[in-house]
Amino acid sequence: MSRIFVLVIALLGVAAIVWWGVIDRSGPAATVDSVAVAPAEDAAEDAGDAADAAADAAAIATDSAAEAAGNADAAEVGAATDAAAEAEAAAEQAIRAADEAARAADEAARQAEQGDLATAETASEAADQAATVAAEATEVAAEATLTTAEIATLLTPEGFDAGRVTQLIDASPLAEAQKTSLKAVVGAAAANPAFLQSALDQVRSVLR
Repeated sequence: MSRIFVLVIALLGVAAIVWWGVIDRSGPAATVDSVAVAPAEDAAEDAGDAADAAADAAAIATDSAAEAAGNADAAEVGAATDAAAEAEAAAEQAIRAADEAARAADEAARQAEQGDLATAETASEAADQAATVAAEATEVAAEATLTTAEIATLLTPEGFDAGRVTQLIDASPLAEAQKTSLKAVVGAAAANPAFLQSALDQVRSVLR
């Protein structure tokens, strides 16, 4: 969970950059040709919107990573831990992209004040691309979080599904003989619910 705390701190840093950019963009523009400024200001506004969207995506990804970490702790198996790590990596990517988008938006705003349309548009495109990366990373984090939740549920008596637990075992790095033995335990538990909890504890212990 300490790494999740680091992600939150990083996200706060991005939020600060975005917030400062909003304040900066709302300030008085430099005295330049208004005809040149207007299109550049449009590009800067688009960049600001992209930065806001990227920051929102990064926040969602960070929440997903935190949820995935909690699910992995509950599941106590390697597959869930791997999925949580994937969610965390995706959140880190989203935060980096949001940071890039915020800085690009800030650059677009500065160039707009000077009426430099070409540079403002370039910065705006960079912000938009970074926002796309952040959104894609957020989707990855959400999918990984769903995986951890599914695994955590499968290894409870209420959410037990023999076929899916068997798939989880097959996907693990265990030796084939160990997989066969563990799947036999799962099959026996499916036929005799009285042994289900102990079987799930054994699966969790072996897959940890």
